Formats: sequence, structure tokens, C-alpha cells
Amino acid sequence: MKKSLQLLLLFSAVLLMDCGSSYKVLKPKKEADFRLSNYATFGFYDIDASGDTIPANFQRNVDIIKTAISENLQSRGLDEARDANLKINIALNVKEQVQTRQTDFRSEGLPRYMGQRRYSWKSEEVVVGKYREGTLMIDLVDAASNKMVWQGGGSGIIPEKSKNFKEDIDNLVRELIAGVPK
Repeated sequence: MKKSLQLLLLFSAVLLMDCGSSYKVLKPKKEADFRLSNYATFGFYDIDASGDTIPANFQRNVDIIKTAISENLQSRGLDEARDANLKINIALNVKEQVQTRQTDFRSEGLPRYMGQRRYSWKSEEVVVGKYREGTLMIDLVDAASNKMVWQGGGSGIIPEKSKNFKEDIDNLVRELIAGVPK
């Protein structure tokens, strides 16, 4: 009984570790003397978008990102203002990727000889799936000097039906802003 309980707990722990985040946090860059406590207000740069920004969800997703950043910075003591001394630049990059596999006569079956002398079989790459990979970068810029003082971001695969988009963004931004020096 005790051993089966231990196995059940071990199995549950492995399952929980497997349900990790769907993104990877990138290594942040910062100026040596940067502290968030040196700033009282923040504001966003206007987003100048090009490329595949036509989908109906684009503006809604940008608003979700801005809201997550605002909430996290406000929890750290900053106020949002029009004439802010800390400006925030949001960079988004979404690429469609292709997953392929290499054909192999061992797994595809032996080629059949059709009676022609110059028959040959060549290995080739076959597309097996497509997915979108996205990167979110947040730049904090000192408004007085117009110099970037901190940069952080994350990247990951964007699911086709992103039910948890808001939750994933909230978690990523919370993790990023928590890493900003006080």
C-alpha cells in the first residue's frame, strides 16, 4: 500500500512537470545602472505593424499583451502616463514553420522494379506538418536619453486554437517583469 502511494505521487509529479509552459524565456539584456525604481511612469510606443497583421485577432492579442505588461508594471509601483519617463516597445515576430521528415526505403518499402533500366530511388524530404512560432520582445527605453535600458522576451509555438493565449501571455510577462531589477 505504501509503495503504491509512493508510485502514485511520483507519477503525479512527473505529470505536473510535463505540463510546463509552452514558451521559452530568452536571456534578458540590461544596462548596468538600470533600476525600475528610478522611474515613476511608463507608456507604450505606437505599434507600427506590417506583414501578417491582417487577422482579426491581431489587435485583440496586442491589447492582451499591453494589458499584461501594464498590470505587472503597476504591481511594481509604476503608473501609466501619456508623457512617461520609461517607454515600452513591443516587438512581435510570427513565422510559419514546416515540419518535415526524410523518406527512407527501409521504412517506405523497397522500390519496385518496373522494367526500365534507369530506375532510381531517391530519398527526399516530405512535409508532415505546419506550425507557427512566435517571439515576443519587450524593450524598456529611457525617454529622456532615448536609450534602451532593458530587453527581455520569450518564444514558443503558437497553437492553432489558442485557448490559453491570455494565460500564456500573462505568465510570460509576469516572469519577464519579475526579472527586471528593482
